[in-house]
Amino acid sequence: MEIKRLNHLDDLAVQRYEEAFYLAFSRAKSNRLIRQLWNWDDVAGRIRTKIPYQDQHIFLLRAPDGNVDTATAINWRMEDYQAAQLGFIPPESIAGHAEILTLFSRKDADLEGLRRFMKLTAEECLALGLRSADATCTNRLLPIYQHLGGEALASRLIDGEQRTLLRFELEPLATLKELT
Repeated sequence: MEIKRLNHLDDLAVQRYEEAFYLAFSRAKSNRLIRQLWNWDDVAGRIRTKIPYQDQHIFLLRAPDGNVDTATAINWRMEDYQAAQLGFIPPESIAGHAEILTLFSRKDADLEGLRRFMKLTAEECLALGLRSADATCTNRLLPIYQHLGGEALASRLIDGEQRTLLRFELEPLATLKELT
């Protein structure tokens, strides 16, 4: 498994990423929270976060057909904190800290593949000087994120939907062992 970083200056690569992002979340098109969180273009079938691409490291795993299979977007600059849109407070110190803006895969049930992808992503982030990352998730995904080492920091009920803020320490994530 080899992950690549998205070149945000390559329009075609950005288009393919945004289309995969849209496809991954298309089942949740009616979810008001994520409709507010990201910029949706239903006509073009694309999603982008509100954090500028130059402030993100986007890591991709491509399928054999060249399409984006798995991806995560990391807000490394932390000038804006996506989780604040959900009412969560940014960390006091942002030195060495990042935020996971999105994580998606075309293979919803592939926990082992997701573990390998996140392990490689954590290794890349550590090499870039990052040490920890926050993320938000729904109750449905909370056990998976905790399985990957996310520590729940806070929860909020927003428009009837529970959201949890988690923190991942990247060193342990980078040393995840394969499931046996």
